[in-house]
Amino acid sequence: MKKSISAFLAALALASTLNAPAQAEDTKTMATNAAWFPVKALVVGSGMVIGIPVAITRRSSNRCLEYTRNFADNIGGKEHIPPMVFASLMGIPFGLISGTAEGVYYGGKNAIVNGSSEKPFQLATFSLESGELE
Repeated sequence: MKKSISAFLAALALASTLNAPAQAEDTKTMATNAAWFPVKALVVGSGMVIGIPVAITRRSSNRCLEYTRNFADNIGGKEHIPPMVFASLMGIPFGLISGTAEGVYYGGKNAIVNGSSEKPFQLATFSLESGELE
C-alpha cells in the first residue's frame, strides 16, 4: 500500500514538472551572476571575519550597560555610585554572555544579507553602520 502511494506521488511530481516551462535566465544575467559569485563569497567571508567581532563588541557593551542599569535600579537607583558598582558585578558578566551570543548572530546575519546585495562593500556588511545592529 505504501509503495503504491509513494510511486503515485513520484509519478505525479514527475508529470507536473514535464508540463511546466523552463524558467531560465538570459545569458547576460547568468554571466553577471557567475562573475559576481567569487566576489560576493569573499565579501561574505570578510564580513564575517571583521563584522562578527565588531558586532560582539558593540552588543556586549550595550548589554553590559543595560543590565548594570537594570540591576542598579533594583537595589537603589542608577543615579548613585554604590548601587552601580554592586550591580556591575552581575551586569557585566550577563552583558558579556548575552552580547556575545547576539553579536555572533547579528554579525553573521549582516555579513550574509548585506554582503550578497547589490552593493556588497558597505558599512552594514561589516556591522559598522551607525544605529542599532540588525
